[in-house]
Amino acid sequence: MLRLHQHSAPALSDNVMRWEAPAAGWIKINTDGSRNTSTGLASCGGVGRDSESRWCFGFAKGIGSCSCLEAEFWGIYEGLATAWSLRYPRVIIETDNREAYETIVSSNSRKVGSSILPSIFELLSRSWEVQVGFVRREGNVVADVISRLVLPNSLEYRRWLEIPLAVRDLVMADGIYAAPSGTQLSIQRAYDDPGRR
Repeated sequence: MLRLHQHSAPALSDNVMRWEAPAAGWIKINTDGSRNTSTGLASCGGVGRDSESRWCFGFAKGIGSCSCLEAEFWGIYEGLATAWSLRYPRVIIETDNREAYETIVSSNSRKVGSSILPSIFELLSRSWEVQVGFVRREGNVVADVISRLVLPNSLEYRRWLEIPLAVRDLVMADGIYAAPSGTQLSIQRAYDDPGRR
């Protein structure tokens, strides 16, 4: 079940113009979809970071031919599935696509013909705390870049438990806006193969 804990997690706002760290005990996953307008091929990606702006994981997946909105949904799905597999109990997932955000928070899949939406709702119904948020593109730069680190037609899934060189400078720049001092995260993380799933 989708749970919005405004008292436990930071308030989400349309005015967020940069990446902001989550509250202690939470991880924030920023996701994005990328589609080539000339080929119709798409990929998605995302990054999970904790309350002290530390890297938890990153991922990217080639999707093949699909719409921009479907690519966004795939990014959200993969972000949630990755967090669940790594056993994070409190997750904020952010997208910079308003239609994707509104579809998920309204739990209304009938208006959108997406094959992956039922899987997203199934993940949200599991026994954990998830908050879904909207962020402007300026606050989603790392997810945008990481979504392009696989070939869209490859259907490849990659996971990084270490920061990829391609986004290292962007991650460090985001770290300037770390959480307030004194916040600590004590979630134990399961480790897996940083290669393909």
